[in-house]
Amino acid sequence: MNTINVRIRGIYATAISKILYDKGFNISHASRKIKERLKLKETNVPPDVTVKDLEHRQGVLIIGSFDEGKKVYETLVNEIGPPVTYVSKLPFHGIIKGEVVEVENGVSIVDLGIKGINGVLREQLNVGKEVIVDISKPLLPPEKTAILSKNYMIHGKYVVLIHGRKGKVFFSDHIVDPKLKRNLKTISSLMKIEGNWGIKWRSAASIGKLDEIMFDLQNTAKYANDILSKFEKAKKGEIIYRGQFFGILLFISNVKDTLDEVRSKIYPTVKGHHRYKSLSDELTELVDYAEFIILEKPEFRSEISRTLEKYVIEKIMEKGKVEIEHISILSNEVKKLTPGHIVDISLENDEAVFTIKRIFKAKGIFDGLNVEKNPGDYDLMEFSTKYPLILHKYFSRNGSLKGIYLNINSPPEVVPGVIRYVDYEVDVVATSNEVKILDKDRLEKAVAEGIIVKDEANKIMKITMEACKILNSMKKELEKLKIEDLKQIFSKKS
Repeated sequence: MNTINVRIRGIYATAISKILYDKGFNISHASRKIKERLKLKETNVPPDVTVKDLEHRQGVLIIGSFDEGKKVYETLVNEIGPPVTYVSKLPFHGIIKGEVVEVENGVSIVDLGIKGINGVLREQLNVGKEVIVDISKPLLPPEKTAILSKNYMIHGKYVVLIHGRKGKVFFSDHIVDPKLKRNLKTISSLMKIEGNWGIKWRSAASIGKLDEIMFDLQNTAKYANDILSKFEKAKKGEIIYRGQFFGILLFISNVKDTLDEVRSKIYPTVKGHHRYKSLSDELTELVDYAEFIILEKPEFRSEISRTLEKYVIEKIMEKGKVEIEHISILSNEVKKLTPGHIVDISLENDEAVFTIKRIFKAKGIFDGLNVEKNPGDYDLMEFSTKYPLILHKYFSRNGSLKGIYLNINSPPEVVPGVIRYVDYEVDVVATSNEVKILDKDRLEKAVAEGIIVKDEANKIMKITMEACKILNSMKKELEKLKIEDLKQIFSKKS
């Protein structure tokens, strides 16, 4: 395979650029800082693949030409081993032949010839009709229904052609220069491409040479029309055009620690760099300043990192109130739980132990416990930043224990005002009458869907079973249970 050109943006850019550069990838359209840190030569080669932050910054998105994108994804998985990943089950903007199997309210359900996957096309067709469709939205696990379109999209280096939009010209959001837009519109008019195609100029057009851009438009138009010519002979389920690779890597705290160490090989990096920057805009300038000092005094990296961590803990305590951000591995969406207030923090070596009080205002039911929740009831939430669980002790407003809910999750990350963790779906609940494991099937589903690797799921279940034993042994005195009692799970030899 030829050299793969990768554009990398966001808070993980330095570390990921280092990993990919060392593996022989070309870092395309690099920022000034990345070029300086990796001693890269100036290059304006259009990228085959883009790696950028997720919206919630808890990981990265990898998108680009199918084979090249897959190679970048596999390299990063092998090098940093994130336990939670998502890959679109069908190529993004892949073109596939299906058959209409159901029609209702102007919507056609299309059998794509792939076991367990159908698609939805917002067009009323006849049942039994074969139809060529574009996968217009990534089909990320655990979803099983693809969103389809007949506005097929074919990607070039600088341009995307959109079928059914003849005469229309669109621009990437990253193209903002009015002069460049005018020039690209002129090229679009002069080239007069054959067929019912609209033109969308990609962000790479801002770095391309005129002859390269025109050549790419011409070549992409020829390729797009060649794809159209294959429609009639295609078989049901055949992927006529592979479109783009679309994958997500979700970064938990130990992965961020790994990226900290990678980054530190080419630039001064405080411990916790990626945690601070992924969770807090307010800490960004402070982190940059601390690293500027390390640049001058590299021998003080450990001391500066520890001092920064103490400062952050102090600010967490000072702020008091914390939002709790819970990311489910089955949805990769941030869910905000009832916020709380810091009761206590203890810091020793690299571990911080928190106690947080959350007071509930509305009536309801405590999930998993099937116990009534009343206004004034509260939760004492205990966790360590070192271990993958959170202990919730639910009390009535007069202080009587109602039950225990033990959440199994990635080690929580904390900055002033925010706690965030990735939820592994499986939990343990306990009352004085019983202890039981909840939602084991949801963790198994995440394994079956390829979201989490089986070895990691086995470790999670082992932790869950050990926690269950501890809760059973303390069933008659659950109110005495502390996070410290659960640490013994991790001291046992596997």
